[in-house]
Amino acid sequence: MSGISTDTHAGGRNRPNPDPPRATAAGERLLRHYRQVAELEEEAFNDLGMSEEAEFRRIPITVNADSLSVWFLDAVSPFLLENRITLEIFVADQEKTIGSLRAGTVAGCIASEKLSVQGFTSTKIGLMRYVMVASPDFSRRWFPNGFDRVSAAKAPIIHFNRDDQLQYRALSQAFGMPQVSPPAHYIPSAEKLAQAVRRGLGYAMMPQVQASPEIESGRLMELDPRSRLDTPLFWYRWSRPSALLERFSEIMLTEGRRILAAADNDLASLAYQ
Repeated sequence: MSGISTDTHAGGRNRPNPDPPRATAAGERLLRHYRQVAELEEEAFNDLGMSEEAEFRRIPITVNADSLSVWFLDAVSPFLLENRITLEIFVADQEKTIGSLRAGTVAGCIASEKLSVQGFTSTKIGLMRYVMVASPDFSRRWFPNGFDRVSAAKAPIIHFNRDDQLQYRALSQAFGMPQVSPPAHYIPSAEKLAQAVRRGLGYAMMPQVQASPEIESGRLMELDPRSRLDTPLFWYRWSRPSALLERFSEIMLTEGRRILAAADNDLASLAYQ
C-alpha cells in the first residue's frame, strides 16, 4: 500500500488528499513580519501592564491638565471600576502630549493637533471651549469702564505656565495686535488656577465646562465673548490596539463628547438669561 493518505468521499470513492497550500516567498516574508509584530506587541502590552492575564490591567496615557481637571475622569471612571483597570496618567500641555506616544511610554494621549503619525490612529473628541473670566470684585476694581485693551494690559492675568499661550491668543482675538502683555501670575495647576481666579488674583481663560456653573452662581463673570476660543481635542492610540484599549477608547470618546456638548449648551443658555 502506498504512503499516500486517502479520504473517503460521497459515492465511496477514495482519492489522495491534496497537498496543503503553501505560501509564496513573498507571503512567507509577510507572515514572518506579522508574527514579529505580534510578538513585539504582546511584549509591549506586558511591559505596559496591559496583559489580559493581569489581575488589574494598567493603561498608561498622557492627558492635558484641563481635560484631566474638568471632564476626563467623569468620562472614564465607571468603565475603570467595572473592568478592574488602573490608569497611569502623565500630564502635559495639550500641544505636547503626542511626544510621549511617539516615545512609546504611553498607549494613548489627548492632543490639540490633528497630525498624521505613523503607527497611530486619531479620533476627534470634540471642542474644548475656553472663556475669559474674572471674579465680580476683580472686574469692578480693574475694569470699572469695561474690559478693553488699556484695562486688560494693566490688570494681572493668570497663566498655567510659561508655555501657556491661551490667554495671549484670546487677547489678540479680542483686541487685535499689538499683543497685550499684562503682569502675570503662573500657577501650574488647573484647580489652583481656577481657585486663584475666584479669589480675585487675576483674570484667565477657563474651560467652559468648569466656568459655566461658576458664572451661573455669580462667583465668576465672563469678560468678553469675543475672547472665546475653541480648542479641538483628539484621542491618539496605537493603530493596532488591544481589545482593552479599544473598549476604553470607545467609552472615553462617547462620554467625553457628551460632557463637552452639555457644557456648550449650558453656556449658550446663560447668554439668553
